[in-house]
Amino acid sequence: MGEVVEQRTVAGRYRLTDRIGAGGMGVVWRAEDTRLRRIVALKELVTRNGFDSDSVRRAVREGRIAARLQHANVIALYDVVEDDNRPWLVMEYLPSRSLAAILAERGALPPDEVRRIGAQLASGLAAAHASGVVHRDVKPGNVLVTEFGTVKVTDFGTSRVAGEGTITATGMLVGTPAYLAPEVARGEEIGFPADVFGVGATLYAALEGAPPFGTDGNPILLLHKAAEGKYPPPRNAGSLEPVLTRLLDPNPETRPTMAEAVRMLNEESADPATVLAAALPHAPATKVMVPPTPEPATETPADPPPADPSTESAPAAEAAAAPQDAAEPPAA
Repeated sequence: MGEVVEQRTVAGRYRLTDRIGAGGMGVVWRAEDTRLRRIVALKELVTRNGFDSDSVRRAVREGRIAARLQHANVIALYDVVEDDNRPWLVMEYLPSRSLAAILAERGALPPDEVRRIGAQLASGLAAAHASGVVHRDVKPGNVLVTEFGTVKVTDFGTSRVAGEGTITATGMLVGTPAYLAPEVARGEEIGFPADVFGVGATLYAALEGAPPFGTDGNPILLLHKAAEGKYPPPRNAGSLEPVLTRLLDPNPETRPTMAEAVRMLNEESADPATVLAAALPHAPATKVMVPPTPEPATETPADPPPADPSTESAPAAEAAAAPQDAAEPPAA
């Protein structure tokens, strides 16, 4: 149970009941939707510099784009509302813990468990990419895991809305670079390949107990490491190491797509040929029926015994029942 707070209603509809989480981009509350009588999660977006009218409009616009995404491995975003000149995300409430909290409690996880988490995480993100939605902030804190092992990714688009996890126009990095793709650390645009790297970095942290570029308190040093794309080889990845290497490819041009990442994690293979073959549609082979070749005539003993119909062979019976191939053409 989270921290109980004084009752407050957001946007005249959502009554806050308790605080259940907090992060760099805001505070998450459990709330009751008084109109639909259901429990939801509300995220109060917070930035260091506050929101102006343009950023509020951008938050509403991008949030509603993300709200169109429906997938079993994605926390549903119902709406974005404005209250006290600040945007709030209205999301599906899921009793769960973040992967970051699980790692803080248990440390590194075994490869089989990490593979199951990764396959679900990548599946949700692949659906987002197919819809044209980039997450921009894939990390353990944005991966929710239920007690039954269901994985859902949350917080789509909020990094861009709040200016977190990206490099600003002034060159200042806001947020931790521990999970940044190299191209993002160099100031390039965050695109689909950056999400793929984020999945790899998240799985690396789950296997090794720390993100690829470490947890150094100096953000500038971490940013340089991220820009170079160099990280210590994983020691606990086991059969996941080839897949992890592909996902953490420093070159976004040769990094696999998210759909390919799903196949890699499900097929336990990082072979590009396997991935491409799996992507091709499957069609049954065409069957070619070749008529049997008649056997050459052989001499038979005189006065052969009459054939017993009950013991006539199946091929002979089928040949007797088969239509004649050669027929006279119709008269002109």
